[in-house]
Parts: sequence; C-alpha cells; structure tokens
Amino acid sequence: MKKILLVACIAAFAAISCKKDNTTTSSNAICTTAQVHYGGDPAADGLGWVLVTDTTSGKFEAPDNLDASFKTEGLVVDICYVVTDVDFICFCTPSSRKQIHLTSIKVH
Repeated sequence: MKKILLVACIAAFAAISCKKDNTTTSSNAICTTAQVHYGGDPAADGLGWVLVTDTTSGKFEAPDNLDASFKTEGLVVDICYVVTDVDFICFCTPSSRKQIHLTSIKVH
C-alpha cells in the first residue's frame, strides 16, 4: 500500500512540475522555421525587419509584431503566423504582399 501511495505521489508531482508550452496557435496558422533579417530602413525604401522563410528563393514574410528581443540579424526562429489583410508596402516582387501576425515565436 505504501508503494502505491509513493508511486502516486511521484506521478502527481511529475505531472504538476512539467512545463507547459503556452504557445497559442490559430487553427489556420502557418508554422515554419525562418531567419531574421534586417532589410534596411523602411524610410529609405528598405524592408525593415523581415523573416526569411526560404533562403534559396529569398521568400520572406513581414511581421507586424516582431518583438525587439528577436531583432537579431541571422537569428533562426520557429514561428507560427496568420496572414493579415494589411498590405505590406515595398518596392519588391511580388508587390501585392500582406503582412503577417505572429502567433508564436521562439529561438530554433
């Protein structure tokens, strides 16, 4: 009986002490790995801070809520995001881009 009680206490302690991942993702969120890149000052026709999702093709996303703690050139991050209805104004191809809203981000 004491062994069963001991095992139950250990199991309860393990369940309580496990850290939960508090990442909230929308059901239509897109999740991928990306590299943070500063594309120049937007006031001088630069891109600002973007997330390069495909380094081969140069595909990037423009987040509307990238936290300052992640604004490090070359930082590799895991992201989940939703595409917004807000146009991302840039002098790039394709010119009809939409900004993204990050639902989660963490260092890879």
